[in-house]
Amino acid sequence: MTVATAALIPLRPALEQVTPETVAEARRLLGARLADMRTAAGVRQVDLARMVRWSRSTVANVETGRQSAPRELWLGCDLALGARGLLVAAWVETEALSNRLRDQVAMERIRLRLSESPPRCVCRDLQRLLSEVAASAQPGRPTVVRAVRRQRPG
Repeated sequence: MTVATAALIPLRPALEQVTPETVAEARRLLGARLADMRTAAGVRQVDLARMVRWSRSTVANVETGRQSAPRELWLGCDLALGARGLLVAAWVETEALSNRLRDQVAMERIRLRLSESPPRCVCRDLQRLLSEVAASAQPGRPTVVRAVRRQRPG
């Protein structure tokens, strides 16, 4: 493909901004889906909690959206309720929203810092910012910082 041809390909529009409210609503809807499936299966919260080896209060909090839970809980609930992957798929989408929000916050912090008066050493300042953002991210989850570090030559 030539440069002229590449210029004709439209750029993908920027992803919509994710707000904390969007993530909270997605978690609430995910929890409601779990509660609906549990009720339809005739399983009480306490019984589901025993089946997946989590506390009843965790199940209750997840069902109302007050608490997020790791993939293992969703896998267990999916298997226990015979949801055939629906709960896990919905959890993946919700986590993707949460990760996008976290990345947006990190990018905004970096954007604000870079808009300030130029630092003496851009490399050192940017490395410090990236380290701060990486330290605040949860381990094992992809972030903008990890993507930036992967792109570095070397």
